Amino acid sequence: MWLKDQKMQRKSRNIKSQLSKVGFFFLIVGILVFLSTPLRILKDEVFEEMRLAIFQLNINENNNTTINNVNTENLEVTVENNQEAEENDKKANYSYIGELSIPKINLRRGFVSKESRYNNIEYNVTIANEADYPDVPMGNFILMAHSGNAYISFFDKLYRLEIGDEASVSYNANTYNYRLTNIYNQAKTGTVAIYRDPTKKTLTLITCTHNDDYNQTIYIFEEI
Repeated sequence: MWLKDQKMQRKSRNIKSQLSKVGFFFLIVGILVFLSTPLRILKDEVFEEMRLAIFQLNINENNNTTINNVNTENLEVTVENNQEAEENDKKANYSYIGELSIPKINLRRGFVSKESRYNNIEYNVTIANEADYPDVPMGNFILMAHSGNAYISFFDKLYRLEIGDEASVSYNANTYNYRLTNIYNQAKTGTVAIYRDPTKKTLTLITCTHNDDYNQTIYIFEEI
């Protein structure tokens, strides 16, 4: 009887030990999962700062870009969302040709050329195919990006902007300054109608409407 009790006690201790090991394992896994997102965001922010620094160093160099000069008054702009972008591609090395800055919301973000495979809202603030570059007279520089809580939600704070707020774009060793003149919403239909004064050089920003799954917001800036 005494031996039987000893065996049962040893068996109970072994079960408790195994349960403790399993519990410890899941605790470690939970901590790693909890920390993985902040660490990834920190890593991405470091890479972003490096790319912006490289852009500033090379700002006086010539950029080989294709200028698409089109009349964008009431233009239907197709908003492409490539959901099949591979995670490994996001680690690729690329350089910016310019930078968007909006001091009020502490936004400072580079952009690549329209020809780059990384000119896609799954990677960067994206130049619309129909957009003119900032140096085109009376052109419309159109940028798109996600809003929300993900790291790629580069336009998550645009909803804080008000008429009269200012933005700037650095491109080809020049800085272009703009003032916000119009904000309007449209339903998400896959296209966006751009309403602007075609006699003025403009900057157009497009993103999802804040706390709204069915609409998108368009911000029209005119050059100062």
